[in-house]
Amino acid sequence: MPPSTAFLPVPPRAPAAGAAAAAGTRAPRRGCRLRPRVSVVATSRSAGADAVRPARGVWPPRGAAAASPPTPTPTPTPVVTVSAAAATASSTAAPTAAVPVAPATAPSVATDPAAPPLRTYDVTVIGGGPAGLSLAAALGATGLSVAALDAAIDVPWPNHYGVWADEFEPLGLADCATSTYPTTTIYVPSAAGGGAGAAPVVLDRPYLRVDRVKLKARLLERCAAGGVVIERANVTAVDHSSDTHSTVTFVEGHPRPSTSRGDGAGSPPTPPSAPAPRQLRTRLVVDATGHALRFVQTAPGYSPGFQAAYGIEAVVEGHPFPLDEMLLMDFRDDHMQGDAADVAASSAAPTFLYVFPTDSNRVFLEETSIILPEAMPFETLRERLNKRLAHLGVTVKSVVEEEYSLIPLGGSVPLLGQRVVGFGGSACLVHPATGYMVARTLSLAESLAGEIATALRTPAAGTSRRGWGANAAAAADAPPPPLAPADTVAAAAWAHLWSESRIRERDFLLFGADLLAGLDLGAMKEFFAAFFRLPQPLWAGFLSFRLERPSERATFAFVFFLQASNRIRGGLLRGIVTTGRWKLIRSVLPLWLARLGDSSREQRGENQQ
Repeated sequence: MPPSTAFLPVPPRAPAAGAAAAAGTRAPRRGCRLRPRVSVVATSRSAGADAVRPARGVWPPRGAAAASPPTPTPTPTPVVTVSAAAATASSTAAPTAAVPVAPATAPSVATDPAAPPLRTYDVTVIGGGPAGLSLAAALGATGLSVAALDAAIDVPWPNHYGVWADEFEPLGLADCATSTYPTTTIYVPSAAGGGAGAAPVVLDRPYLRVDRVKLKARLLERCAAGGVVIERANVTAVDHSSDTHSTVTFVEGHPRPSTSRGDGAGSPPTPPSAPAPRQLRTRLVVDATGHALRFVQTAPGYSPGFQAAYGIEAVVEGHPFPLDEMLLMDFRDDHMQGDAADVAASSAAPTFLYVFPTDSNRVFLEETSIILPEAMPFETLRERLNKRLAHLGVTVKSVVEEEYSLIPLGGSVPLLGQRVVGFGGSACLVHPATGYMVARTLSLAESLAGEIATALRTPAAGTSRRGWGANAAAAADAPPPPLAPADTVAAAAWAHLWSESRIRERDFLLFGADLLAGLDLGAMKEFFAAFFRLPQPLWAGFLSFRLERPSERATFAFVFFLQASNRIRGGLLRGIVTTGRWKLIRSVLPLWLARLGDSSREQRGENQQ
């Protein structure tokens, strides 16, 4: 599953196995996506290289018994601290003797060992996924001094990315794709009981499979053009030691090699030496490490649901998937009709197939669950995928790579205004109902960078660069005006990411997610039938986080209600009363009217939910 940032490796959760066995309609949960596009956990082991892109490995190794995903080496828990005493800040200095990364087919990193022990930057971005690198490049383009830290910056991203072409092309990245599919297709059975003969829903909206290596190289090129300094580093602590600066502590991303091969008489070689901690100083810290939430704090009540997926890039003897068509969701479950237990499990916790065909003998296949309070086990997804492929008559000759993904959706946004700014998954930018985030994050990078640059260049409140000094000549020799506090800069960045308007839009999308999460397989057919009968600007706007104006959201709600079956309409009306309530109503009102409602409710002491 394609993440939107590079996630530091953490072991997959061990979800409860009982979620898939519950029968009937489930209680609604926050967030349910139509197609997962972000993963918080993806683990694999190297098993060679693919000619087009370095392959993530295959697990288990050839000849080994099927087992649970590999458990990566744990990452030390990072620390965020704030000093009790604020130190007097000096002006920001440009980085010294640092070398930007030179892009390559498989991106590599060059650093300068002669660099001073404590350099100072305007912004330090932690995380080298699409979110981190796109923001670092945009910040560098504004003239700020920027450092980007990631322990695996010289390693290709491990996950698959898929995006709508009309979202990627405006970003100048349409050529960073291995395949373009003119149409996308969805299959939903007419009822919980198979699906043979179900007519496809064909969407006239092109879809891209992103070239992971090329996209990373492109973003690194942009970083280099903006003078961004790249460090292969694992950040262990962020210390807010003054009002204007933070200290970031990190260690080298990869252990140093052994200095000895042993004495030849059975003595073990000298273990790799532990890298010495290093530090840098920065005015603003951005956490782009994804949903791991390493340095960003969440608001009270953060309780996402979980969506899991298991996929393989495989060489097959043949397959039934058209090469010019991307299969977005296939909910048909003929392969789950063998016994009563399978039928009940499929109805209660539906899964769908997602397919990128490459050629007649190579294809990426992924089995994905809908959102559950506790994620469906990977082994269950693997079993369902194998049953599906057997039913389709697809014989796998070899597995090129294997993918495990765990995706948190929904929940509350982070605490807005906190000193570390989140971006990408750590800022909860993932679409709460569809899981899409890559294109949205890349498109937000430039505007967020501009907001940060303006805030950093604005003097502290009560001072002004104009007239700093008795006259122009004196001003030229005078010290610069006091720097704006880091809290002020961070608040401006958070306000841009989660403006009042964007929060209202997210509230609306969350309600749609809650509705979908409560449906069994039979009701899903009715939901999707109504959803894709909407005019394309409406359903595409919902899928892409583009219902920006309250009037657009109100139009979507009205037209969808007219198109929906009576069962779905009943669910909508119940949801308005039980889960949507004032937050849903407020999301379709003009901002001025919503504010009046908020004020009135506060005066009456009512909950804003």
